[in-house]
Amino acid sequence: MEKRNTKQKEIILDILSKKENMFHPTAQDLVKLVLDSNPTIGQATVYRNINKLVEEGILLKIPTNNNFRYDINTHTHAHLSCKACGNVIDLFDGDYHKITKNLESKYNVKIDDTNLIFNGLCEECNGKV
Repeated sequence: MEKRNTKQKEIILDILSKKENMFHPTAQDLVKLVLDSNPTIGQATVYRNINKLVEEGILLKIPTNNNFRYDINTHTHAHLSCKACGNVIDLFDGDYHKITKNLESKYNVKIDDTNLIFNGLCEECNGKV
């Protein structure tokens, strides 16, 4: 597949790179953020470019209980999907690579990619229980 850097992709990546937007937005969240900053871009263009960025491995698509969230951080890490508030939180652990290597060895397989999602309560919601 040919990778093309378009102005629309750059706008989406720029928006996702801003610290205040690193909340694992839904596609609808991204559309709103893009249209708020550049109303000349069409909604269909935003959706198309999100899908292209996922296909190119530039964005992660994270399945949650009721929709998908997107993450600009493609380094190996897990996520927690909060059952109460719906937020998705990055979980970094050095053992993640060790687990993958152990599974490869145990089952004689080669793991190219992982998408580990824990479902539970985030720190804020857990404190309310």
